[in-house]
Amino acid sequence: MYKTLRDSILNLNLVPGTAISENEISSRFNVSRTPVREAFIALSKEALVTVVPQKGSMVSLIDFARVEQEVFLRENLELAALKRFIHHYDDSHLAELEKCIALQQEACDEQKYEQFLVYDNLFHRVFFHDQKVAWEALENMCGHYYRVRLLTIRLLEVDHDLVAAHKRLFQVVRQRDLPQALAQLESHLHKLNAEEVMLKRLFPDYFMDSREAPPAVDFGGLSVN
Repeated sequence: MYKTLRDSILNLNLVPGTAISENEISSRFNVSRTPVREAFIALSKEALVTVVPQKGSMVSLIDFARVEQEVFLRENLELAALKRFIHHYDDSHLAELEKCIALQQEACDEQKYEQFLVYDNLFHRVFFHDQKVAWEALENMCGHYYRVRLLTIRLLEVDHDLVAAHKRLFQVVRQRDLPQALAQLESHLHKLNAEEVMLKRLFPDYFMDSREAPPAVDFGGLSVN
């Protein structure tokens, strides 16, 4: 239940701002309200579900203030992971990276953007092969950033550019060139300045920015609908 709802939110099948209720979800999946309530609680801890007092629960709006912090987390953890990886990887890790690039290229050619992002994440996960806790932290805490990445890929069709960036990164990793690998990765990780303006203009109802004003929502305990 949790994974199904989370995937629907991350893949924008449940768009930001969508009202959701325990009754509706339990009826749709023919389950009791208990697993639904537990899923809501878990998703609220990841800031993917928000409680609006007197109104119920909704899929969280994408908060650019949080996206900025998630990018900071991603960049610092992945650069640290890459420093360890580049001195300890073996041929099997290179094979994994090459396979992910090939799968990304295939998804790119077929314009399967959700699948493309799955392989994108698998590529970067290889760098965390001995740092699984750090990778799990990224996966569990970067849902706002993930949704921005998906929207950007869909709208700007930058997937070909991302595949090319992965190929360049792979080459310097294979050469164990740490300075170049770090520079390539830092350049590759998504910068959001121009995209932020465009996405706000195209999807004004999807976004908020807690840097500008505090949201009128309660991030505490979840209400029961």
